[in-house]
Amino acid sequence: MSQPIQGRGRGRGRLIQQLSYLTTSSIGTSLQSGISSTNDDDRSESGFSSASSDSYSSVVPPLITSLGRGRGRGAGLKQNTPPTDPHWTVNNLTKEQFHSNYRPKKPHQLGDLGEQIRVIANYFPILKFPHKGLVYKYQIQIRNKKDLEIHRDRRRLLYNIWLKAFSEKYPQIDKHKIVFDNQSRLLTYDDPLPDIFEDSVKESISGPNRSNKEEQHTVIVQRVGRPVDLSLLANLDELFHPESLSNDNIQDLEEVRNVLSIALHEHCSSHAAFVYDRSFFSPTIAGQHGEWELGLGKALWRGFYSCLVFAKGTHHLLMNLDVKHTVFMKKQPFIEFLCEIMSHSPSGKRKYGRQRNISKADGEDVLRFLDINNPAYQYDLDFLLKYCKHLRVRSQDASKPIIYEIQKIALPASKQELIWKSNKNRVITVQNYYREHYSVELQFPSLPTLGMHNGSYLPMELVDVEPVRIKKITDEQRALVCRSSTMKPDVHYKSIEKIRKDPKQQCFEQDPFVAAWNLNIDARMIELPARVLPMPEIVYTDQYRVTSRGVRDVGVWEHKSTKFYKPADFPSVWGLINLSSISKQECIDFYSELSFVAEDNGIRCCVPEIYEEIDAVKNGMAQIEDMLRDTTRKNHNCKFFLVILPNEGMLRTQIYDSLKKLCELEFGLGIITQMVRQSNVIIGTRNNKTKWDYAKLRNILLKINTKLNGINSVLSVSSTIDRFFSRGHRIMYVGADLSHPAPGTANQISTVAVVASADDIPNRYFKEVYQQQRPSQTRGESREYIVDMKQIMKSLISQYEQLRGCPPTAIVFFRDGISEGEFDSVFEKELTSIREACVAL
Repeated sequence: MSQPIQGRGRGRGRLIQQLSYLTTSSIGTSLQSGISSTNDDDRSESGFSSASSDSYSSVVPPLITSLGRGRGRGAGLKQNTPPTDPHWTVNNLTKEQFHSNYRPKKPHQLGDLGEQIRVIANYFPILKFPHKGLVYKYQIQIRNKKDLEIHRDRRRLLYNIWLKAFSEKYPQIDKHKIVFDNQSRLLTYDDPLPDIFEDSVKESISGPNRSNKEEQHTVIVQRVGRPVDLSLLANLDELFHPESLSNDNIQDLEEVRNVLSIALHEHCSSHAAFVYDRSFFSPTIAGQHGEWELGLGKALWRGFYSCLVFAKGTHHLLMNLDVKHTVFMKKQPFIEFLCEIMSHSPSGKRKYGRQRNISKADGEDVLRFLDINNPAYQYDLDFLLKYCKHLRVRSQDASKPIIYEIQKIALPASKQELIWKSNKNRVITVQNYYREHYSVELQFPSLPTLGMHNGSYLPMELVDVEPVRIKKITDEQRALVCRSSTMKPDVHYKSIEKIRKDPKQQCFEQDPFVAAWNLNIDARMIELPARVLPMPEIVYTDQYRVTSRGVRDVGVWEHKSTKFYKPADFPSVWGLINLSSISKQECIDFYSELSFVAEDNGIRCCVPEIYEEIDAVKNGMAQIEDMLRDTTRKNHNCKFFLVILPNEGMLRTQIYDSLKKLCELEFGLGIITQMVRQSNVIIGTRNNKTKWDYAKLRNILLKINTKLNGINSVLSVSSTIDRFFSRGHRIMYVGADLSHPAPGTANQISTVAVVASADDIPNRYFKEVYQQQRPSQTRGESREYIVDMKQIMKSLISQYEQLRGCPPTAIVFFRDGISEGEFDSVFEKELTSIREACVAL
């Protein structure tokens, strides 16, 4: 399912019914005088129109005939009476055309515009793969003595114990033809597992539990589903032909791809410390976890991601291999972790708030912060619990290195009592227990103890933090992650090559499982031809144009002091809202400089009629929203706010999100806003604190001008293209993309963004943004097609009709992010959805 991310603000009005007639299409598709019909009752969404054009165009007709009853998928065609609204006219399509995935053929010769180059892509060709044989599927469950399924961290370990015992029992099997997906799937190539059928088989093995103690586990294995036939790979040329690519073939190929991916990952799964779907992580330096410090006890790890993909071309099967980054808790003594955390606590901020580059609090300060007599003790304790709850720690006791999960922060070791069960249920403090039982004298008995999930209490100084993947990080940590994970192309290339050559990662030449499954992967990445297109000419005015000859770096230019192509004046009534800590005089100085730069750009910037000031740090969002509502109630004709935000990151983000919704979406105030950070409205540059940074002011005006319906610049195009757009052909240009979360994040959602042109230039756009959920049956993989394309296109066409007074005569659709192997299936689904949207209207 998907859900729209949109409010109830502008651009969402109902359709305006007009009686304008749809004239000849500007793309050469001649529409005759026949008129379509659209039934609005519950029985059908069908409509049938006049004769179609003489030839089938690759441009999507704006409105398309339905086929009978239901959702346009009936068995026969039904002609309806002409509609009362003639401008909703659809082209005539046969049933075969409606459901066809025909698309124009690519030219045989590559284009020659621009500079010809060769690029290396992080895909490795599969030189050899099995063309025959069956793969048998099994489900495996590993349960502890409480009949609970074990955690995935220990699943691979216990599977290896079971496989070793099973191989000794049946020495005839080739264990390299048996692979495990680290979850619950077991696959065998060529030969099924002996004596295991559809009826589950239970076996008992001995293996370590989460406390590293030997314990009996139950392994349940049963055969499921029909075998996967690898002979499907023998005729990929035929399967990739559009006429042969049925839904059944797509599903079968997808299953084959998943099977071979599991075989490729079997060897590296045994050497990785953590496996998340197709992402693999290991400590990069012996004895240390993580490469980059992120603060608050977290570190950035670098691993790798790989999967198989089908493709059209010389090689039908490729392996995508890439570097993967994620955040883990840093393995370190808990006392070190405590010092990192407490530097950000309420007491830590008072102590170190004005000191930069302080990553850890001093140990003596931490003892004072967590002293029960400290007035802020409870606040610091609550802060610590926020970062400690559910944290996994390991006991430093070498005789029993048990892993615990923190549940609460308890009393200090000198006061927290426990029951010593092996000593006649004696009640004793944690400090005395370790003194008498282990002969250990605690160094910090005043520190709180850690209450574990099993009810035990451990001193902070006797446990280590265990590495575990973390999803929630701060904005500052996210910035560090982006900075640390960004690599130049040559460094990125060398990192992937290093992974490919590592025997514990993706060096398949030494992988016995790859050999047993008849696979051979090229050691070199694939090379592709590409072109660097010439830089277009940017037109601001007749006197000022940006060309490739006038820039230092191709594609990069400086916005000089010049007028915009179409400057938009500030409204006569607008407001300056100061939510930062700067003074009113500093705001006046900022306005003066902004208006000075605006005049250079051709914008008339009148004095703001409204000035409101409220410190966001000292006041909550409720007070800020009440102030804005009161301001808009007193000034009905105000349609623009320039808002100065505080510098604090989390607070600034909260205010930004809330005010955007308040002013432009949820409450329908209908006010355009431009948010500006406090640091960008005060005087000073990096090199001179007494000069204004005019580049920042120009960038602010670039955003304001477009929001006020101005045009900053246009592209200089050939006379043919200029004449085409100047004639007003009523063509709606649509661009769509589907953005997926990073690999391994199976619980997250994908984002769908579709924009459609609103004018003939095209310069203005409508937009639709949706969230698309991953279905459970895809095993964490994302859908490559846009599920709600029909609903999205209905909305965009309706918005176009509302603005222009008539629907588009044609739709030109640009789609990004589809691989060649997936294009036909995605193209068919989305094209059909677009046609159904036209019919529904």
